Amino acid sequence: MTKKLRHKKPTSKTSKKGKTVGYYIQMYTLSLFAGIVVYIVGGFFMPNPTPCANSLSCQSDRKLQINNNAIGTFEGRTVIPPKISLASLNTPSHVLGAATNPGDKHIYVDLSTQRLYAYQGDSLVMDTFIASGKWDPTPVGNFHIWEKLVSTTMAGGSGADAYNLPNVPYVMYFYQDYGLHGAYWHNNFGHPMSHGCVNERIVDAKALYEWADGPSGDQPGTAVSVCNSFSPPNNCVQKNPINS
Repeated sequence: MTKKLRHKKPTSKTSKKGKTVGYYIQMYTLSLFAGIVVYIVGGFFMPNPTPCANSLSCQSDRKLQINNNAIGTFEGRTVIPPKISLASLNTPSHVLGAATNPGDKHIYVDLSTQRLYAYQGDSLVMDTFIASGKWDPTPVGNFHIWEKLVSTTMAGGSGADAYNLPNVPYVMYFYQDYGLHGAYWHNNFGHPMSHGCVNERIVDAKALYEWADGPSGDQPGTAVSVCNSFSPPNNCVQKNPINS
């Protein structure tokens, strides 16, 4: 008697296993591709938020605000704002550069030494201490003054770092809401002390405000260069500068 040989049907374990591995590889590849697409498209339609020096008043601090009856707060203590009078702008106490030859105006901020230099042509008209960003960095780059306000309110921070400062005097914005302005809530000039702006003594801020130009027609305002380090008269060293 002849025995019939029975051939075993191949099991599907190997094929199932191969198919399963391939399936997961395919899904991983598709997911990775989809993630890259979402990242690129999302970055195009939803760009990074505009940087702000004052987190609570990023938009409102860009307009003239005078409140001579307000009380300010800074680092948990009460501070008394200066009284602001628009009439004082009509009687400048001292005009920078009045005794120098005419020339292009340029403001340099040296973060390494916490100093500000103002030039009119080749003539140095101001050299003074400032206080740049401590909690948030002052942006390094080359800018122009795009707005001048004799007074506004600045607010931001949270918890023990919260601040609300009415009547911030002699504000000159050079990048977003980062600006040069007087500071009455501290006297720590020569050391970082701001949330990104460039703090000045009020007497210096007033003199610089009266000297510097805002934009006029097609002409940009006075140039402002924020430098990691600076050597007179115009050697401004910058790392990854913003140019606007």
